[in-house]
Amino acid sequence: MTGTRSLAGRVRILGGHSSSVVGAGIQLTSDLVLTCWHVVDDGTGAGPPGVLVDTPSHPGTRVAAEVTWSRGVGPAGDGDLAVLRCATPLPSAPATLADRGDDEFDVRIVGFPANTPASVMVLARAVGPVDGGTGWRQLDRISPATAGIDRGFSGSGVYAPDGAVVGMVLARASVGQQLVGWMLPVGQWRALLPSGLLPPALLPSGPLAAVARATPRTLSFAQKMALARLLEEIPVLRHPDSRQLVIQSLPPHIGRMVNPFGPLGLDMFGLIRTALEYEDGIAALYRVLLLTEGPTSRPLRAFRDLAESLGLLTGTEDNR
Repeated sequence: MTGTRSLAGRVRILGGHSSSVVGAGIQLTSDLVLTCWHVVDDGTGAGPPGVLVDTPSHPGTRVAAEVTWSRGVGPAGDGDLAVLRCATPLPSAPATLADRGDDEFDVRIVGFPANTPASVMVLARAVGPVDGGTGWRQLDRISPATAGIDRGFSGSGVYAPDGAVVGMVLARASVGQQLVGWMLPVGQWRALLPSGLLPPALLPSGPLAAVARATPRTLSFAQKMALARLLEEIPVLRHPDSRQLVIQSLPPHIGRMVNPFGPLGLDMFGLIRTALEYEDGIAALYRVLLLTEGPTSRPLRAFRDLAESLGLLTGTEDNR
């Protein structure tokens, strides 16, 4: 790990009356920061509070920020994301992003555990493939003699030896005597973040364009599952009778290929898988749901946002 580059894009998030450090974030652009929702959520249920952010290169320059977008991720919402928009541009450079796939390598992570006088750097190893059910990747503690990923690391960037951010710390758990962490790899970000909040590297013309371009037939299992789980939250699809009406309202060439007689989760995954077989499948499904649920349905808006970020919707379907 010697000779590594600086960890560009690190952000401290401060909140509460004393403006103490509550967690970490990753600078995506001059004014956008990616973190975890639970880092900025004060637990009162009153909505996302305003926070302050600063960077290691300019620790005395605190910038006000507000949550501009958030969502749960994982099969049961076990993880959560939030994007902060800063009131003024940050005086530091954004992170360099890289998708390293399933390569195994050592990483560095800087967090802010409670009751420590300074930040704590953890050395870990990105191991194994991306999990098919969550889209997450495991981070293993290198040695029991070193610090492990614990509370205070949520939202931290995961840095490869060359200084590029390859993921964000999303969750951790104790497994036996070991602390195990998980990151959300950069390769999954485009599928989850709204198109208007994507950093340049993840845009179709950016350096990660080859990774970012997803077509219906190249979506990962995790991306298909994410779409299906959002469908499970839409009321009209939760009951078998109304579910059948939705399917009957699809174009005949799509509707006749759907067999909705299983458990809800299985039905929704089958519906997504079938719709993806047709160029107009997801758009047709969305239009039917728009007619039945209406444009104010929060679950439907969440489905639309993810489908748009995957390139399955164009943003014009609401006007048809």
